[in-house]
Amino acid sequence: MTDILAQVASRTESNKNAGNAILYECVETIMSIEDNGGLRVLAINILGRFLSNRDNNIRYVGLNMLMKAIMVDAKAVQRHRATILECVKDSDASIQKRALELVYLLVNESNVKPLTKELIEYLEVSNQEFKGDITAKICSLVEKFSPEKIWYIDQMLKVLSEAGTFVKDEVWHALIIVISNASDLHGYTVRALYRVFQASTEQESLVRVAVWCVGEYGDMLVNNVGMLDIEEPITVTESDAVDAMEVAIKCQRLGLTTKAMALIALFKLSSRFPSCSERIKDIIVQNKRSLVLELQQRSIEFSCILQKHHNIRSALVERMPILDEATFTGRKAGSLPTAVSTSSIIPCNLPNGIAKPAAAPIGDLLDLSSDDAPPAPVSSGGDFLQDLLGVDLSPASAP
Repeated sequence: MTDILAQVASRTESNKNAGNAILYECVETIMSIEDNGGLRVLAINILGRFLSNRDNNIRYVGLNMLMKAIMVDAKAVQRHRATILECVKDSDASIQKRALELVYLLVNESNVKPLTKELIEYLEVSNQEFKGDITAKICSLVEKFSPEKIWYIDQMLKVLSEAGTFVKDEVWHALIIVISNASDLHGYTVRALYRVFQASTEQESLVRVAVWCVGEYGDMLVNNVGMLDIEEPITVTESDAVDAMEVAIKCQRLGLTTKAMALIALFKLSSRFPSCSERIKDIIVQNKRSLVLELQQRSIEFSCILQKHHNIRSALVERMPILDEATFTGRKAGSLPTAVSTSSIIPCNLPNGIAKPAAAPIGDLLDLSSDDAPPAPVSSGGDFLQDLLGVDLSPASAP
C-alpha cells in the first residue's frame, strides 16, 4: 500500500480538479494510517502546494488538512510556515481566519519572535473587521510564549498602539501586572508609554496603561531613571507629565474609566511633583463641578485631602505594591482551588482591595443550616485592578 500511495501522490497532476481530488483522497489515506515519516512528509508537501493554488476552495481544503496534520507531524508543517503566513493576508475572510488558527498552532518558544513580528506587521495593514481576531491571537501568543518581560512589554505596546480598541480589558490589566513586577523596567516602560501617548490618544487601552504608569512612576519619567542602552534620550518636565494627565481628563472621546485613572494619577503626582502641586490642586478642583458623579466625588475627596489632611497624603499616594501575577492569572482563568488542605496553606499578603475569603462555618460544611436561612453574600469577583484603583467604574445611569 505504501508504494502505491507514494506513486499516486508523486505522479498525479494537480492542474485539474480531478487530479486535486485524487491527491486529496491520497493525503487523507496517508494521514489515517500508521506509516513512516517519509510518506507523511510527502502528503504534507502536497498540502503545501494546495496553499499556492489560485482556487480558494483548494486553499481552504489544504489549510483544513494541515490543521489535522500538525497534530501528527508538526515539524513537517513548519516547513510551509511562510506560505501559511501569506494565507493570513488573503482577501478571502474564511481563508484568513483558518490560516490564522493554523499559525497560532505553529507557534512555539523557538519561533514566537519572528511569527509575532510578522503578525504585528500585518495587523498594521489588515482590515478593521479582521483586527479583532488577529489582535486576540497575538496577545495570547505573547502572553503564552514570551521569553522575557521586556519583549512582552514591547510587543504589547505595539499591539495597543495599533489596535487598542480591539483589546479586551484583561489584556491591559495583565500588562499592568507584568509592568508592576518588572521593577528594573519601570523607567523604560513609563518613557515608552509617554512617547506613544504624546503621539496619539486614539487607543484608549493604551492611554489607560500610560496614565497608570505615569501616576506610579512619574518621577522616573522626569529624572530618566533606569535608562537602557536601547533607549533614545527624552526630556520630560514635571509640567509635561501633568499636561499629559490633564489631556486625558479633558479628552471627550475617552471614557469614565480612563478619566478616573488619570484623576488618581494626578493625585499621586501631587506628592511626587511639589513644584506642580498647586496646579494639580486646581485641575482637581475644576472636576468638582463635573456632571459625572464618580469624577465629582473623587475630586471632592482628593481636594479635601490636599487641603486639610497633609499628614496622611504621603501614605495614600505611595506606589502600589507589586501586584501578584499568580492571583491575577488564577482569577482570570477561574482556576483557583476550591478546596485546599489547611495544613498546606501559606500566608500571603493580598494586594489592597482584595478581601481575604472568610473560612466557611462548620455548620455550612455539614449542611446543618436552616433551609429558610438567607444565603451568605458572595463576592462579585469583579476585576481586582479596578478594586485597587479604588473607583467604581461601572457605567453611570442616565439622569
